[in-house]
Amino acid sequence: MSKAVRKELFSSLETLEKANTILEKILVSGKVEDTVNLLTDCQSCAIAIGNRIEAVYGNDLGAIHALEDYCEGVYQMAENIGSFEKVGNSYDQVCSQLLAIREMMEQEIPDKSEVVFLPYKASMWDSLESVYLAAKDDESCDAYCVPIPYYDRTADGSLGEMHYEGNEYPKNIEVIDYRTYNLEERHPDVIYIHNPYDNCNFVTCVHPRFFSSNLKKYTSKLVYIPYFVCAEIEPDEQERIEKMKHFCFMPGTIYADNVIVQSENMRQIYINEYMKEAKKQGLNGEHIDRKKLEKKFLGLGSPKFDKVLTTKKEDFLKENM
Repeated sequence: MSKAVRKELFSSLETLEKANTILEKILVSGKVEDTVNLLTDCQSCAIAIGNRIEAVYGNDLGAIHALEDYCEGVYQMAENIGSFEKVGNSYDQVCSQLLAIREMMEQEIPDKSEVVFLPYKASMWDSLESVYLAAKDDESCDAYCVPIPYYDRTADGSLGEMHYEGNEYPKNIEVIDYRTYNLEERHPDVIYIHNPYDNCNFVTCVHPRFFSSNLKKYTSKLVYIPYFVCAEIEPDEQERIEKMKHFCFMPGTIYADNVIVQSENMRQIYINEYMKEAKKQGLNGEHIDRKKLEKKFLGLGSPKFDKVLTTKKEDFLKENM
């Protein structure tokens, strides 16, 4: 579970705990209608928390069962609203159930970052692999590889045959089916992509659900790493830059919070060309603010180089036999 969703869930739990404190005061006052209304709100809040946890983890967690017990306790309070003694006993039970809910949630929902990788072509996985493996080894992260479908473009530009290559990844990569990973519910902390085109590629197109413009809505940080490596260019070699500058201003570079490129020289080229195109299109703010773009574009090197460095000669021979 992402930190964002976890924070939201514990915020809702705190609201429930505060409501429980208010409930005690209302019970003493004897205001029946106010008591019933608050009990209804408490039950709705508990159900919402349970539904959100279930959407990520399924219904087997102890926290789910503790929330169900709490809802039953709240129902019993409402049923016994005319008996002060019975309501008092039910209230004590609800307090215990709330403590159990918090204990279960803290135990079963660890405070980790959720990082998801959304490759589309298996042959391009090497542009993300080393980052994924590092995230898998990081105890503070839960990392997921979720290959996404893509389409061929037909002659008229419409979407043609769909392809899904989730069964073509290395055996050491745990692949998650994109149909079971709910971006909207899970709201991962970081999403990595290597396709920058959205609807701008004339040859292929990822499923529109996974356009960078849409992914941006469901994560705290969208990171784009190019699937390709260019021949190195100096920032003042404008003639050579002209041939690759279109890569610098694609939907993926526009919507990404960070763009990781192969070198410091390439970083400067991306920043320069991005600013030029942004001004040409009449954009302002962060799109033409060099200081912000220097934080957005990072010349950390391409993970494709990592793949080359870590591939053993015997592994290469096996793959090509």
